[in-house]
Amino acid sequence: MENENTTTTVPSQDTKSWWERQTGERLKASEKVFGIISLMIFLFVFYIALDANKYKTQVHVIEGEGKVGVNPTTTSLDFGDLSRGTTAMRAITITNDTSMPFFVSVLRLGSIGDLLKQDPNNFMLRKGEQKKMEFTVYMPASATVDQHYTGRIIVFKIPAPFL
Repeated sequence: MENENTTTTVPSQDTKSWWERQTGERLKASEKVFGIISLMIFLFVFYIALDANKYKTQVHVIEGEGKVGVNPTTTSLDFGDLSRGTTAMRAITITNDTSMPFFVSVLRLGSIGDLLKQDPNNFMLRKGEQKKMEFTVYMPASATVDQHYTGRIIVFKIPAPFL
């Protein structure tokens, strides 16, 4: 009978992955695939949030009837001073200068959100197209004089190469 020398090698600490050193187990293929897909989804959402256009919005309620004072600005959606029962409109233009279409969606935040109406929302923008979005604020008769309504408008541009 021949004597076989079998030796088992144990990997050194240096060649083990971080996960294997922490848990004592190797990652399964399904766990690796899940991790890669999760990372790609996170990076996609992070890119969309980072690329979103963010605008400060505000309006001030003033005394009187039919009075409107609009501030000229291009960095925010400032609707100025409005008396009760009046409206003001601001617009932004979204241009697609990329090589693929994207889906545009708007999120309204803050106390001004209930006073804001927008047209359009949730639309596709093809390569080379541009669209004007109008935001209108109506100051209700129940608004308190000298109150400031503020908030943010976030315009998400989600790449949609397959639509």
